[in-house]
Amino acid sequence: MEDLKLTINLLPKGAWNNDFSKTLSKKDWEKLRQFALKRANGTCEICGFETNDLDVHEEWNFDVKKKTQTLKYIKAICSRCHGVKHFKNSVRLGFGEEAERHFLKVNNASEMQFATHLNKALIEYEEKNKVFRWKIIADLEEFGGSGIELKQNNIPLIKNPYENVDWSKLSYNDTKNMFEIKRNDNIIGSPKIVYIEVDNYQGIIQVKSLFADKIEWYLDEIKVKTKYHTAGLFITKLNIKDLNGNQLKFKLIGTGGETISKVFEILPQEVL
Repeated sequence: MEDLKLTINLLPKGAWNNDFSKTLSKKDWEKLRQFALKRANGTCEICGFETNDLDVHEEWNFDVKKKTQTLKYIKAICSRCHGVKHFKNSVRLGFGEEAERHFLKVNNASEMQFATHLNKALIEYEEKNKVFRWKIIADLEEFGGSGIELKQNNIPLIKNPYENVDWSKLSYNDTKNMFEIKRNDNIIGSPKIVYIEVDNYQGIIQVKSLFADKIEWYLDEIKVKTKYHTAGLFITKLNIKDLNGNQLKFKLIGTGGETISKVFEILPQEVL
């Protein structure tokens, strides 16, 4: 099906925080937003629905080989068209059927045509997810952003020393080999790791543990963050955005001792 008025455009995971509403200052984003809203004049720029409550949507072209995302347009659109654009999110929130009906209506399409288009969008989404970092390319002048400076997200890559660990099958001996454990004379013992997850799309390390009162993070042997805990399961995250260093590790501290991780290597972000 060609020349659809309304398409599904699934944003790859590595670009989730690259939109201008997050990377630009509130003042600069509002400048772009108001330019689109003024041009639309209360009418959805896709389906023509008239409303004073339009969303402002950025659409991008992605080049997997070059790892670039290039701004295609910024449009003022209604919430129903916006729901189609972000179809996976609409499904997650329980509005998938509503989004599908709107797609069919706006495009005068059949259910088979919708299914074909959705399948293509999902395949492209998985292909784009092979890229962790995207370089932003945009000429903002044509969208009312004259003088606005582009900002690239600086999110290093994380080399996870626990990449292939099956946390559900971890024995105590395994734990001793994977962590530096310091036990006090306490029946509880040192903090126990439940799991460690690394999200290299957004640059987040998540640690889940038991019997820990706090976690300390060290970058190149310098303490950079501490988070405290009271009781029960301890789930904590570290966002490494704008972190400048090479070696990162954590120390879990409890009444029964300490559990110290191996080193997470911090690598330059993967862009051109």
